[in-house]
Amino acid sequence: MKFKFAALPLMLVSAVASAEQYNSFTDVDYTAADYGSTDVDTLSFQSQYYFGALETLGPRKEFNYILPVSNLYGGFDYEDYTGGDSDSLQIGGEYFTGQWKLFGELNDDDSTNTYRAGAGFLFTPNFLAEVEAKKVEDEDTELFIRGKYNHQLSGTDYIGFTAEVDDEFDHRSVSSKYFTALSAGRYLTAEVSLNDSDNSDLYWGGEVEFYFDQNTSVGAAYDEAENYQLHATHFFNRNVAGKLAYGSNRDFDELDVFSVGVTVQL
Repeated sequence: MKFKFAALPLMLVSAVASAEQYNSFTDVDYTAADYGSTDVDTLSFQSQYYFGALETLGPRKEFNYILPVSNLYGGFDYEDYTGGDSDSLQIGGEYFTGQWKLFGELNDDDSTNTYRAGAGFLFTPNFLAEVEAKKVEDEDTELFIRGKYNHQLSGTDYIGFTAEVDDEFDHRSVSSKYFTALSAGRYLTAEVSLNDSDNSDLYWGGEVEFYFDQNTSVGAAYDEAENYQLHATHFFNRNVAGKLAYGSNRDFDELDVFSVGVTVQL
């Protein structure tokens, strides 16, 4: 009995130590899409830096549903397609001070610029409300109201919800994510989203991902338009992961989308 009680603190320390902490996330991805008569090759770079460490929930790429940590991010996409090319730039950031959040973003591409800015209030660590203004160049400004709620279950398990509506109630969306730790160091996530607008029918999509351990996962996504994707991620060490994905459409079998990428977390 003495041995069992003495070993218990060591087990707890080991469980806590297994969580990793990261401040920066960088992704480089290459996607080759074949639409039958058109080919599109895309090279993308995305990076985000948090001014406070984020702690994993077990898998190296899973974190809390709400992350009240100030951060800056940016990205660049270059597309080479049949008949031409294009590029786009994205920069933005989020600033938290007490319970308040301020955020902004700029998207600049070959056709137009899009600006986003807003404020949020963290009523509790599990409930965040936001108001966002979106301005597309040469179009009227749109206003969105958004709420995010995290319902904590046992341990690190949670189910999170996000709901959004515009100021004229023309567009409505809701999404949810479920994360759970299974036995033997395995994990599972499931996500679903619903989008509804006055100009189109209700649109849904879903995704599941299974983690064999903290390093390796496989997943699948499907939506109402019968698009599907199969993907896998593997961390070679605590900092570097490789990604592979394949997507297509059940009604348009000429569509093939292959993607390969690298993630660096520091």
